[in-house]
Amino acid sequence: MRFFVIFLFLLPFFSVGQDYFQQEVNYTIDVRLDDKNHELFGNEEFEYINNSPDELDKIMIHLWPNAYSSGHTALANQQYEQDDDDLRNGSDSLKGYIDSLDFRLNGSPVSWELDPQNPDICTITLPFPLKPGEHISISTPFHVKIPFGSISRLGHIGQSYQITQWYPKPAVYDKDGWHAMPYLNQGEFFSEYGSFDVRITLPENYVVGATGDCQTESELAFMTALAEKTAKELSSDKGRSTNNKFPASSSKMKTIRFTQKNVHDFAWFADKRYWVLKGNVELPHSKRNVTSWALFTPNNWKLWQNAIEYINDGTYFYSKWNGDYPYNNVTAVDGTISAGGGMEYPNVTVIGNASNAMELEIVIVHEVGHNWFYGQLGSNERVHGWMDEGMNTLNEMRYIETKYPGNTYFSDMLLNGVMHFDHLDHHDSGDISYRMISWLGADQPVETHSAEFTPVNYGVIMYQKTGLLFFYLKDYLGEELFDKCAMEYYREWEFKHPSPADMRASYEKTSGKDLGWLFDDLINTTHHIDYKLVRAKKTDSGISVIVKNVGQVSGPIEVNLVKDDQVVATKWLDPVDKKGEVNFTFDGSYDYDRIVIDHTKDIPEINRSNNSLKTKGLFKKIEKPKFEWLMGDNEPDHTNVFWTPAVAANVYDRFMLGVALHNYGLVPEKWNYFVAPMYSFGRKMVSGIGEFSYTALPKQNFKKVRYGLSVKSFKNDSTYRDNESYFVTLSPSVNMQLGSRDKKAVDYAQNLLIQGMYRYDQVGPVDYAQVGGFVQYDFDLKKPDHQLNLRARNDYLYNLNTENSFARVRLSANYKLRYMQKVQDRWIELRGFYGNQYHRNYQGLGDYAYYMSIAGTDGRQDIFTEEYFFGRSEYTGIWSQQRSENMGGFRSTTNFGMTDQWMLTGNAWIQFPYLPKMFGAFVDAGIFRFGSVNRTAFNAGLGMKISNVFGLYFPLWMSKDLEDSFVNASYGEKIRFTLNFNIANKSHQLSKLIN
Repeated sequence: MRFFVIFLFLLPFFSVGQDYFQQEVNYTIDVRLDDKNHELFGNEEFEYINNSPDELDKIMIHLWPNAYSSGHTALANQQYEQDDDDLRNGSDSLKGYIDSLDFRLNGSPVSWELDPQNPDICTITLPFPLKPGEHISISTPFHVKIPFGSISRLGHIGQSYQITQWYPKPAVYDKDGWHAMPYLNQGEFFSEYGSFDVRITLPENYVVGATGDCQTESELAFMTALAEKTAKELSSDKGRSTNNKFPASSSKMKTIRFTQKNVHDFAWFADKRYWVLKGNVELPHSKRNVTSWALFTPNNWKLWQNAIEYINDGTYFYSKWNGDYPYNNVTAVDGTISAGGGMEYPNVTVIGNASNAMELEIVIVHEVGHNWFYGQLGSNERVHGWMDEGMNTLNEMRYIETKYPGNTYFSDMLLNGVMHFDHLDHHDSGDISYRMISWLGADQPVETHSAEFTPVNYGVIMYQKTGLLFFYLKDYLGEELFDKCAMEYYREWEFKHPSPADMRASYEKTSGKDLGWLFDDLINTTHHIDYKLVRAKKTDSGISVIVKNVGQVSGPIEVNLVKDDQVVATKWLDPVDKKGEVNFTFDGSYDYDRIVIDHTKDIPEINRSNNSLKTKGLFKKIEKPKFEWLMGDNEPDHTNVFWTPAVAANVYDRFMLGVALHNYGLVPEKWNYFVAPMYSFGRKMVSGIGEFSYTALPKQNFKKVRYGLSVKSFKNDSTYRDNESYFVTLSPSVNMQLGSRDKKAVDYAQNLLIQGMYRYDQVGPVDYAQVGGFVQYDFDLKKPDHQLNLRARNDYLYNLNTENSFARVRLSANYKLRYMQKVQDRWIELRGFYGNQYHRNYQGLGDYAYYMSIAGTDGRQDIFTEEYFFGRSEYTGIWSQQRSENMGGFRSTTNFGMTDQWMLTGNAWIQFPYLPKMFGAFVDAGIFRFGSVNRTAFNAGLGMKISNVFGLYFPLWMSKDLEDSFVNASYGEKIRFTLNFNIANKSHQLSKLIN
């Protein structure tokens, strides 16, 4: 009975161990390169060992070169969605494929077929079940047409070859079944471990970097001789050769053999121009020596001359922190392709272009680091990309911090440290990127499928945020315990396929801590961190401090005592409940001048403005102001105020001169402001604008909510002198980006804006006040070849003096369609508008400003002061010809087409082919109700349009009623222009673009 009880207790642990299994695939490949036609001819045989408890009736195979075969593969579709149409619309000469396949099982033909949706996946049907513990041998010839190298990872540029994802390769089979996946550019891989025995035949003068250990003695001698020649060349005082032309291929061929065990892929790179450097690195734990190789083109010698140092240092530190590198060779190759940038494969990595030595070192170290993540820890990159890219970024951050303490890497990237960015290091580059994306409401969870990230978030969230989160964990646990966690995880899962749950279990077991705050909240949601210092005071028992968690994550908190910007004491508080407070005490013997949460900025908080308390001064929570020109970074230990001269002009204020003050830095703040008071030489008074906002990031239903207040005041008439005519508008608003940040990326955005208004106008002896507002809903769909905006809006206005009022609904649809994609890439824009003024409370014709216009609003009709007009009250002259592109949308300056009843219009704009994109033609048509009569109008002409900022339109033909409205007018008075300077109110466009 006792034995039975113990058995039941241990059964769950045995079950876990028994659930895990791992297949094995061992390859033998012979391949020949035809560098005249850019083709591969090969034969492959692989042994497939079934270590699963299941009988298998099929083997699923990846044929990833077929991803390049047409414009409708998963790769082509993904790239097209990201505005890259090389595969969709490019010539056949760019494409690639794999064919000549003849799969055989133990020498006999087997049935196989391509996946009907994905030609880069096929299924081999086995003639008999493959039982647990059994193995089979499958062979096939194959032929690969190598695609052009700018498309993705496999390719060639001239006779420089990047041979990756190039051979038939079984998909992973595990407890969840087959993991067959089409090749993607954004989204990496998942493959079975095994061994490779590869023979590569190519012209004799090619230099090859590849996975594995070279078994061909003559090739080793060739590479060593090249390394000696390169070292001599680099140490010479003579001018170094930078000839980057391809030499003729040797007529003599060579065959190089590479072998490797415990890897899941094989890649090779070949170029006749390569220079070679050779070195070695002693591993920190085993003291074993690893040979390092750097292969690069002659014109990159300046950047690559220290590449061996970067490879060695990366190999050493990753081994120190995670576990020793298990292979004999590590190689970095200078890639001539831009696609893939830096891309990792077992033992060898290809590096894209770098602008300076530091950038090259970071990329080499990062890519070498992938030998651990996902080289030795073979997680599913496609589904859990953060487990390799993010963990690798953590180690990259540690590497730069360790080797270059006090570095200014990010400052150097940002205009070489000008613009007040002179204190930003490598860690800050990730921190600032993440906080910027978060405040824009555009972030996604770290645990997001690679293909479901937006392109921006694929880098910022999967790479940078993950690195920041585990840097935070490292600080919390301390380096010693954190390194123990990392090495134990490596020891448990080396050459296996860990999942996020496996990783969590390992780290929690080793650390002895519950890491739910990290794995449940910070990795699986977009919940953000925000800790606040409430108060601190000296007591008899020490320094009493109260900290509050005002964020959405119950994480650990670091609190520091600081003296002269140096940390003198630190306390870590275990995870604090959301919205909870904790009271703790420091030893009272410390000399300090500030108490700070996370002085080193290693906790990825999105708001650090509440992290500091001074010991002296009246306002202990407010840091000393720091005035800086134009913009900078909002530093946690300063109240940054950015300034710039402000210059403006209009007909009535004439010239305006002042100063703009704001706090818009690299990362938006929770509270933002922009004020630009200017002295008006026409008004003899201050005119200008002010924008104030508060941003909230709710957990659900909204990506972002922005509460705002806009203040505007300008002179509005030239009839009266100085300050006898002006307006003041106060506009409170709530701008809501609808949707959830916790869901996959979508190609549409929804926005709801509620804006109120109080407006006071003084026009000579007359003054009046109006109140009102509007509710506006926008739906935006963006596809590579078409875009759609739907807008529904309801306006209301009430005049406090006359008690006149109106309400109207405005509906519009804007559709853009791309045409001539293969030749010119031009757009056709179609727009429809319907407006209905369903409430009118005024006598007679009422105020002109209350009417809808087929030609869009002029300054007098811009009742909510949403736009900027040079002549807001003008009704003649050039400034009266400025209109907004709204309402009826006619490209006209006519006052015909005013209605306070209803209106229906349609507009078209087509960009001309073979001319700059700004030039096009327009057509407008509409019908509206005036009094008791329905009226129609038509308009057509030519124009130029620069984005949505500037437009200039020349009418060539118009309907009679429209023509009659221009009695005695010159042609110049019919020319209409638009200017849109209202950028401040459209900050949500940036997050919409990212999404």
